[in-house]
Amino acid sequence: MLAFQPENLLIIKPSALGDIIQALPTLSALRSVCPQSRISWLVKSEWAEVLEGHPDLSEVIPVNFCLRSWWEIIARVRERAFDCVVDLQGLFRSGLIAGLSGAKVRVGFAQGREGSPWFYTHRVHILNEGTKHWRILDVHMVDRYLEIAKVFGASMEHPQFRLPRSEKDRTVVDQLFAEAGVESRDRLIAIAPISGQMAKNWPLERFIQVAVSLAKQNNVKIVLIGSSNDHAISQRFSQALGSVLVNLVGQTRIRQLSLVFDKVHLCIGNDSGPIHVAAACGVPVVACYGPSNPKAAAPYGSGHVSLVSPTTPCHPCGSYQCRNPHYLECLESISVEEVVSHAERILALNSPLT
Repeated sequence: MLAFQPENLLIIKPSALGDIIQALPTLSALRSVCPQSRISWLVKSEWAEVLEGHPDLSEVIPVNFCLRSWWEIIARVRERAFDCVVDLQGLFRSGLIAGLSGAKVRVGFAQGREGSPWFYTHRVHILNEGTKHWRILDVHMVDRYLEIAKVFGASMEHPQFRLPRSEKDRTVVDQLFAEAGVESRDRLIAIAPISGQMAKNWPLERFIQVAVSLAKQNNVKIVLIGSSNDHAISQRFSQALGSVLVNLVGQTRIRQLSLVFDKVHLCIGNDSGPIHVAAACGVPVVACYGPSNPKAAAPYGSGHVSLVSPTTPCHPCGSYQCRNPHYLECLESISVEEVVSHAERILALNSPLT
């Protein structure tokens, strides 16, 4: 354990949505042992709103990574005179920022990639049985990040996912649901069918089939989650579902997702950011996994289902480039019936569907 109480601490975790959500317990754990410290978080601008207003943060530092902005980022970090940097990203770029920050204490993972450990003064080892790649270690990401907080004396028990919420955003979300005709009796199933990595995407047509099957139940409506780039996909859901679809594609900000999930009863999706937001809000998740290792990347906590292929020999590979002659066999092996069965079972735990 570090015999050091930072006064001005920087967390480096620039991306992406799911990883940032899974790092939130580490932020709260650090705050618990550094109650008087100034804690800042360096994050890509596109994800900054996820952290803005967080009660455990003193400052959010949004950045845009490109060649022209590189020295500006370093200057912004150095002018804040951090005495401690925690690198949760573990890549060359984040390690270099830590190394050039001017902080006397720099903490990161000993198994960090791209040479990042060279920039740390303190290296945290994660148990790795055998020689598994970082992406497919049998240690959940939440627990990996918390190992960093443990170095500062924080407890790893009872991780806290604290998500910023504002009344203004709540009003926006309430209005969207009201305009969609959602009633208090409705059972809402969120579907997040798109991941930023194509190799993580379960076939879209199967998501539509799942939605159609579940929508046949009384009082069930499907809440479609997606960005403004997904309108073509939302049209396919709309054609299949009609009035039982609550189409939120392109309608909400990222920071409003938690308020959306406060209203739903179940989330179904790929290995992507929205399922981790749902889990952080206490919503049960049914997730389809391809190259990722669910032991490392599943929705955190109990009550979730992570579906994987039981027969694909290369799973989990941790790669975004499928080299299996049967392209994406790991995802193709997950059936519609399997997803529907788990979804119906979870919903029935609260009130049986009729």
